[in-house]
Amino acid sequence: MAYPNDQVLQTWLDALRNLNVYTKKMFGCYCVYCDDQPVGWLSGDMFSLREVGLTYLPGDLKRPAPDDKIQEIVIPLRCSNSEWLPRAVQDTANIRKMEKK
Repeated sequence: MAYPNDQVLQTWLDALRNLNVYTKKMFGCYCVYCDDQPVGWLSGDMFSLREVGLTYLPGDLKRPAPDDKIQEIVIPLRCSNSEWLPRAVQDTANIRKMEKK
């Protein structure tokens, strides 16, 4: 894992600017939080979103198998301006909150 450069980090944060999002440096990358829920990681130029079963994500994104140890969907930088991305991050946070109840 590698920290994204400042420009890449800003690109991802700009894509999520209307959400309650922040990052923390952790384990050589940035952990991404939305509404105080850890929703993914920024490493290099990739965003790894936690797999929570969202059905509307594009089919070309590689999803983990149910028995994979790491349950994350790797989203390439080219998807940073996608309309579905902010919704996916917010929905992931909402589902994570519900799982903790």
